[in-house]
Amino acid sequence: MTTTATPLPATRSAGARLTLSRRTTPVRLRVAAVSIALLSVVAGLVAAIAVSERQSATSSAWQSSEPLLVTAQEIDTSLSDADTTAAAAFLQGQLVPAALQSRYQADLARASSDLATAAQEAGSDPAVATSLRTLSTALPVYAGIVQQADVNERQASYPLAAAYLAEANNLMRTTMLPAAAEVYGTEVRRLQGDQNQAASPSLAALAVVASVGLLVALVVAQRSLSRRFHRTWNVPLAAATLVVVALGIWGAVALATQDSGVGTAMANGSHPVSTFTDARILALRARADDELTLLTRDSDPSYQADYTTTAAALRALLAPGASTGDTAERNQLARARAEFASYGAVHTRIRQADSGGDLSAAVALASGAGAAELPAVSSQLDGTLSDGIDASRATFVDATSGAASDLDGLVWGLAIGSVLVAVLVLVGFQSRIEEYR
Repeated sequence: MTTTATPLPATRSAGARLTLSRRTTPVRLRVAAVSIALLSVVAGLVAAIAVSERQSATSSAWQSSEPLLVTAQEIDTSLSDADTTAAAAFLQGQLVPAALQSRYQADLARASSDLATAAQEAGSDPAVATSLRTLSTALPVYAGIVQQADVNERQASYPLAAAYLAEANNLMRTTMLPAAAEVYGTEVRRLQGDQNQAASPSLAALAVVASVGLLVALVVAQRSLSRRFHRTWNVPLAAATLVVVALGIWGAVALATQDSGVGTAMANGSHPVSTFTDARILALRARADDELTLLTRDSDPSYQADYTTTAAALRALLAPGASTGDTAERNQLARARAEFASYGAVHTRIRQADSGGDLSAAVALASGAGAAELPAVSSQLDGTLSDGIDASRATFVDATSGAASDLDGLVWGLAIGSVLVAVLVLVGFQSRIEEYR
């Protein structure tokens, strides 16, 4: 006899499904709650790390890299100025003005002090250690050679004095200034690295993705709970959403402001500092070329060949299209450009007098005290470039310190906010889960 299975009544089947639903739904809700809470913590952690790294890099640029860069710049310019001043002093003859002697000694003392400072600040950094050792060793040697030149000049041994001075200049240009330039270049690259990291978008973009994902998850969860439980609002989840939106607005505004500050520091601060520093070193080198040409009685044509190259490089730095900074930088460069044109006019007069056999007139133009003679015109140019360095440094410090302070409190805000969101999510889901008990 064949038996036929009797189907379960529809009411029993629906009841089984309802019982199964009541068992599995709380589990799903708990998984959703924990997942969103974890996403909140992860998003907050990523955002906090991104903000912390940018603030750390910004502070490092302001408090560490920039002071080292300034020290390196001062070493370079002090050595260049010492070399130029030594040549200018010898052009004066046996009666060297006290002002020139004091300036030369001050340059050497400043360079020595800055070397000690740079060595202390850089520590055992291999990027600059070798160059600093070279400078520390060569500086007293250079001073000794100049002193020997001075002794010979006082004894009226002018050719020998000029030869010693040329030797000192050769040591300066072939060993000391390249080493100083290496230290300066290393610190420029270090500062640029800090500035690039301070404006790096990588972690910030990841934080944005995580935050948007969290916001979407919260909105989807609220809509799902609203449909299932027929509630218009889940107050804890709504509060969590508002916290995420508030943190997102705070973070976006703070990062945008910080990024703008870093950009200003680069465009109107560190870049002009490099431009004015390079220009100042070139201007001092050009003057030394003119002075050493006269001191060696045109016996070494390399000085005027170097002047041609140096002057061309200086004109390129001061050119109207070379500036990427603000109006203040452009105005300062325009003044320097006009003053270098005046210097070029004096240089032409010196070369014409010297080439025409009137060495005395050439020396008078190169060492005189008149407003239209080389010392005054050169000092005017040097002062303008020095003022440009100081103004750009002030802009850099103001913009970078402001950029770092723009992120103050944001790391703690993100950390506390992400934990608060996680707690609100768990509370919001728990109230729905309890309805199944």
